[in-house]
Amino acid sequence: MVMKNLTVKKNTKMLQTIKILKILQPVLLVCLFLVNISHAQKPDLKTIVIDPGHGGVDVGAGGRYSREAILALNISLKVREVMQKEMPDVRILMTRETDILPGNLSNKNEALRWRANFANENNADLFISIHLNSTPANQRWEKKQVGTKKQTYYVKQGKKKVAKTRTVPVYERYRAPATVLGTQTYILASDYYKGKVASAGRSSSIKDYVDADSAGGMPEVDPVEARIKAQQYAKYFFQKSLTLATYVEEEFANIGRYSWGVWQRDWAGAQGIYVLTATQMPSILIETGFIDHPDEEEFLNSSEGLEKMAKSIVNAVKRYREVLQDPEKMIQQTAATTEE
Repeated sequence: MVMKNLTVKKNTKMLQTIKILKILQPVLLVCLFLVNISHAQKPDLKTIVIDPGHGGVDVGAGGRYSREAILALNISLKVREVMQKEMPDVRILMTRETDILPGNLSNKNEALRWRANFANENNADLFISIHLNSTPANQRWEKKQVGTKKQTYYVKQGKKKVAKTRTVPVYERYRAPATVLGTQTYILASDYYKGKVASAGRSSSIKDYVDADSAGGMPEVDPVEARIKAQQYAKYFFQKSLTLATYVEEEFANIGRYSWGVWQRDWAGAQGIYVLTATQMPSILIETGFIDHPDEEEFLNSSEGLEKMAKSIVNAVKRYREVLQDPEKMIQQTAATTEE
């Protein structure tokens, strides 16, 4: 009888312990996240992950003759080449080096997770995802009158049908000129509650044209955990991500590209960008141009365009690296950016 009572007491304690662990699970996960953050907060750049968007079965946006997956890869490879020459002490890793989904996977959402895990597992100090934009505004078809022709038609007169003719216009369909071009760089919103912000530091009338594919695969997360992560992101990563993104857009403007500036994205939902949410380091996603704008497609496919874009991105990273040694300078840069 005494043994039975003891068994009941032991089981009760075990159940209480399990219950407490379940309650603490989000806190434990956040603690693990903070440990990973502490590893990522090194004073210098030692490891950079370059992530060419899409790949393999996920071709991304399309232009007149090229696809985003291939062009993003070409730009990324050129960035690595220039970075290896100008920053030889930095370890540079690629999420893919050929036209495949990262990890040689077949599902693009699984590949998005692989990209983030790859950066986290390698304790990267910086994550740079490279994409190309597109918009229906650049893919419109219109028609114009190119002449006239005679058309026969019939009218009923009594019991007979009488043939008559009339002149009607002849139309021709044509591809309307593309009107939207330029670069954008995305970072994660500084506040979990903020929602989508049109731009970080400037106002514009541009629609948010980021690929829907970039936002896919957003996992379900505990809301408490996600909000705590967002607070830590704001503390550790937001200023760095914003500073680097600002430098990238400034460098693009310096070579004559039209820049739409730095844009923030949601933490979750349709407007989220998973690779920015899941990477535990400063992270940016660069839209290098509109692939469906003929001029930009031609420029980005040219040797000159690849070289200029790669050098612009590397110059931005070098400026960012200098700022890491002087945090006060980064804060001033961030403040100046958000006050524009």
